[in-house]
Amino acid sequence: MIRFLASRRKLWAFGGLALGLGLTALDVYFSILTYIPQYRIRNDFRLMYGTADLTLHQGYGHLYDLAAQKAAIENLGAGFYWSPFLNPPPLVWLVTPLTVLPFDLSVVVWTVLVLAALGVAWYAAAPGDRFSKAAHGALWLGVLPVAFGVMVGQPVALVAAAVAGCWWLADRDRPALAGLALSLIALKPQIALLVPLCLVVSGHGRVFGGWLVATFFMVMVSLALLGHDGVLRYRDALSLASGWQITRGYAVSGVIGTGLQLYGVQAVVLVATMAAAWRWRGAGTAMPIAAGITGSLLFTPYVGFQDFAMLVVAGWLVLRSQPSTAQVALLVAGFALLELALVVLAVPILVAEVLLLASMVYHSPGRPVADSAPLAPTGSMDRPANTFLAPNPPN
Repeated sequence: MIRFLASRRKLWAFGGLALGLGLTALDVYFSILTYIPQYRIRNDFRLMYGTADLTLHQGYGHLYDLAAQKAAIENLGAGFYWSPFLNPPPLVWLVTPLTVLPFDLSVVVWTVLVLAALGVAWYAAAPGDRFSKAAHGALWLGVLPVAFGVMVGQPVALVAAAVAGCWWLADRDRPALAGLALSLIALKPQIALLVPLCLVVSGHGRVFGGWLVATFFMVMVSLALLGHDGVLRYRDALSLASGWQITRGYAVSGVIGTGLQLYGVQAVVLVATMAAAWRWRGAGTAMPIAAGITGSLLFTPYVGFQDFAMLVVAGWLVLRSQPSTAQVALLVAGFALLELALVVLAVPILVAEVLLLASMVYHSPGRPVADSAPLAPTGSMDRPANTFLAPNPPN
């Protein structure tokens, strides 16, 4: 039965394309109905734009001054709703050039940039031939966490593009550029925090080195701009955010709470993630990066369900690494859980993440996996055979 289903490659691709287009059309409908008319309240770009304008007028020392943030965002016009901006300074640097435009125009430019980042991530990491890749693209745009991220202007897509671009460059033996691309996770670091560590543990020191140099430079510039008072304000703002349930709703901390139990779980996640990366030493960067993404979302105490878009990128990279049938089944089930994230809430998704990370530790390139043969015959570790769920071998 498994071999029969796996052999129906075009049927799977056609089904994925049809489902993805249907979900995308539904997302567009809800965007037109709700999110576009209410962009002054629902689009988080207002926070980025307002704080970027704040730094231009009052300096970076006031970037995390919550009272100054509130005034700056409310000064954008009637109806603008404030909530704290907590992203690191590099995101403000990216948005600052857009402040020369009126907000109504700059939010359109930002949305185009987010969509372009989704395209980069898809082009770089999605597996399969052209038809299968198109199906992955439609599903990528249609799945709710990704679509919601676009609707509310979240920078998750930019981080997804950075991670996917890192894999693409590393796979083509451009480690320094791969590390430079990976440094862009600084825009929202918690959703890919463990990826650099997984790369160095799995033997990709030059990629890690490129990331480290670029990240060190950004940290030094950020500290210089913020100054002593700005750093203290940032620390206080993060401490305040740790108590917000809305920032922990889809994280492990939202289920088990904070304190010693959370530290214990984080320690286990860190060890398991590094073990998965170690198991895949010498077998490319795809699985270590996938492990880093999955581990990061389990490790961080702050996860919004739009951040689960990163799991789609992780899934693509797993599919490029000779996955077992069980892993493929888990990815399919995981996609369904992501689409139903607002219904099933956190626990089923967290369980799927744990199982995926555990499968990366158990299934390694040195372990023969007989049941993966229909999906990934022998060939390049990062380029299994052509199916909807796997790409073509290299020419």
